[in-house]
Amino acid sequence: MRRQALRGEVIADMSGPAPRPDPYRLPASFVAAIRGGAPGATAKVVIDGERVTMAAGGRTVTLPVRHYRGVAVRMEAREEDAGILTVILELNHADPRLSVTLAEAEDPGDIVADWQAWARSLAMPMYVVEADGSLTEPIPHAGAVTIATPAPRRRHSFFAARRPRFLARRKTGWDRGVEQVSGEEIIARS
Repeated sequence: MRRQALRGEVIADMSGPAPRPDPYRLPASFVAAIRGGAPGATAKVVIDGERVTMAAGGRTVTLPVRHYRGVAVRMEAREEDAGILTVILELNHADPRLSVTLAEAEDPGDIVADWQAWARSLAMPMYVVEADGSLTEPIPHAGAVTIATPAPRRRHSFFAARRPRFLARRKTGWDRGVEQVSGEEIIARS
């Protein structure tokens, strides 16, 4: 990939493979293709922890990160070769023209680590874009907390439904009834 310096910033030339910005080094500055625009149209994108700025054709759009739905993965067939799928990682927006492509690869394994890293870095949910354009959530969450079945509290979960372990060693008590004692008082009196 050929690199060129522009005003002190290093950006990738789009003649090679798509750049892969680092989610842990924000603000990330890179050039990305524009979806829904003219073929080959690109925009300079800057993502920091709070805002996404896209500059293309003399126009600049700045949106808060919270306006994006999440970090999404979608698969598309290549136009030149319909047998090969391209996996695209994007910062998904309700308006497809504002969605930002973060990475592209032919192997889904190459994208999974970036997908999790971007979601963690921006504190956003992870989605999969279905063929009809709807979003599904592979890992349910409530805010920043992932929802999952809780792990058993005891090491020996086989006994969890029974009595606790420290009581399992003891014998249960029994009812002996009330004892009655009869007799005379023996006290020395003078």
